[in-house]
Amino acid sequence: MYSGDSTTTLEEFSEAFSLSTLDKVAITDHLTCRGGRELRRLFGERIILGQEFRVKEGEMIALYIEREIPPSLDAKEAAKRIRSQGGLVYIPHPGDRKRASMSFETLSRLAPEGVVDIIEVANSKIKDAHLMNQARDLAKQYGIPIAGGSDSHVPSSLASSFVDLKEFHDSPSLLASLAGETDIHYSYCDPPRPWRARVLPSVTDL
Repeated sequence: MYSGDSTTTLEEFSEAFSLSTLDKVAITDHLTCRGGRELRRLFGERIILGQEFRVKEGEMIALYIEREIPPSLDAKEAAKRIRSQGGLVYIPHPGDRKRASMSFETLSRLAPEGVVDIIEVANSKIKDAHLMNQARDLAKQYGIPIAGGSDSHVPSSLASSFVDLKEFHDSPSLLASLAGETDIHYSYCDPPRPWRARVLPSVTDL
């Protein structure tokens, strides 16, 4: 509910996460880490603190950060700010024209410059296998680790797509775990979002 396109409450997420088979989950609300911080108080290191935001070239996700990244930077500056916190640059749903995704052309320009740490090649809100295969091919071409996720906006879609990994506890060990063959479980799942009124905590609570 900290994102403008979701109404999932902390309680709903907590219940779905507790009932799932996931060991860890990345919380990447749009433009804020507040929801992730609240959930980390409940679940500790099982929560990877992140944020989704838009750079000039398209959408980007920061993983393992503590301070929010402002929107509208260029990709290189955003990556610099993410890595200054020890975080990782994750490119979600590349090439998806239904969203403000980064194009494959742009990604092909940034990848050899070392801007990108992880490319998403499976996303539960994408049906087009060809699109996801293009992302996989691009990642292989530039030797960039791949991953996938549920892109969950409602509790029922949590864990619809996930990655089997060796144990990790920080950004370097996550990258090491993603090295080589990555076991990604994908399932399309994009149920309607139950829009309803909700009350967000005041920003003065930060």
